[in-house]
Amino acid sequence: MIFSKWTRVEVLALRIDALRLTQEQFAEDLGFRQPTIRKWERATPERPVRGASAQALDTALARLDQVQLARFEVAVTGARLIDGVGGVSLSEFDRLDTGTPEFTHHAAEHGAEEDNDMKRRQLFVAGTAAGLTVLAHPRLPAHIGMSDAQRLAKRVDSFVTTEQKVGGGALAQLARTDLEDAKAVLATCDIDSAAAPLFISAAGNMAVTAGWLHYDNDDQVAARDCYRDAMALANETDDDELAAHTCLNVALQTVTQARRGEAHPTSALRSTLRAADLTRRQPSGRIHALIAARQATAYACLGDRSAFTRAVATAWREMDLAYDHEPFDKCADWLKFMCHNEVRYHEACGYKYLGEASRAAELFEQVAAERAGQRNSANYRAWLASSLAEVGNIDDAIAVAADVLENLGGGVSSGRTLRVLEPVRAAAIKPRHNDFQQRYDRFTTHN
Repeated sequence: MIFSKWTRVEVLALRIDALRLTQEQFAEDLGFRQPTIRKWERATPERPVRGASAQALDTALARLDQVQLARFEVAVTGARLIDGVGGVSLSEFDRLDTGTPEFTHHAAEHGAEEDNDMKRRQLFVAGTAAGLTVLAHPRLPAHIGMSDAQRLAKRVDSFVTTEQKVGGGALAQLARTDLEDAKAVLATCDIDSAAAPLFISAAGNMAVTAGWLHYDNDDQVAARDCYRDAMALANETDDDELAAHTCLNVALQTVTQARRGEAHPTSALRSTLRAADLTRRQPSGRIHALIAARQATAYACLGDRSAFTRAVATAWREMDLAYDHEPFDKCADWLKFMCHNEVRYHEACGYKYLGEASRAAELFEQVAAERAGQRNSANYRAWLASSLAEVGNIDDAIAVAADVLENLGGGVSSGRTLRVLEPVRAAAIKPRHNDFQQRYDRFTTHN
């Protein structure tokens, strides 16, 4: 790709899509201050980045590897398409539903500057997901061998890695499409007997991953459908780890729905007990810490404080044992997120469900202070903002929530995170809160 000017389109594509860096990290990497980066990200074709700054960006672009360069090119192409520059085909974005007409309506309703912010958010999401599309495997052949099964397993890993940076909304439909492809292969193709167990397990992991992505996008019906597929595939291949993973995701979803009056928390407890039964022969480790943490939130949702306290204590104990006796590199990839801060997050959620908002706010503040991925960080801070609003600290709640929206504006697409912020939006009733009200409403409209 050849271009003669560095504008906000190219700068954002380089930082966010190609390098996956925050403004602070990008500034440190290039040897500039963060306000300079913000200035670059406002550059226009009429007033592009020039001089030493442009040379630094040229150097950073030249250092990209092939994968990073592909992501950069997809993002820039998408941006030019949305801005109406050139005759680029929409083919690479057909599966992403970028909603170009939506941008036109939004510009008329809210003005150019607000439109730019929303375009930045949706372009980042589309560009990153399109990067996955560019790297995707071709359609699986009629005959399936071990290499095909391994390719599908790697495809699952790519979704898991990317989701940590951009959230489920960017990727859910892509993963669901891959899941349907895998199911069609299982129904219609000849599969080598040696490859069949791995392919079925990979399809099951794609199902549980797609379920999680839909859950993060707050599409609970689609998430539930994917989890059903995951459990069916786990049963077909006697994959106890996949079954336990699915049960724990279902438990989390059920607690979320129970808080909305759409499910009962005893169903979540049943899922955690099933996971415990499937893993009872495994030594102490992260899996048992996660089971206890999910049980704690289910008990809290039921209002059973004593059972909640016991489950939290178990989660902390198992997490300590995991750190002492379970090497991180020996842990299943899907469990590597589990840490002491994750136990604290579940504990904070439990106190919030029990009506102890002040204690929850204290714990969420500790959780949010820990270093985390972009998607997790946004979700943790959303819970902090919600708890602050519940204790009546509205101004601080709105300040934290506004920071969350800034994170979402930088590219994280997570419908459940926006849903967590609903109490903050409901409490933002003063005239001085108008900016937050309007920005939150725009996010929920376009999410």
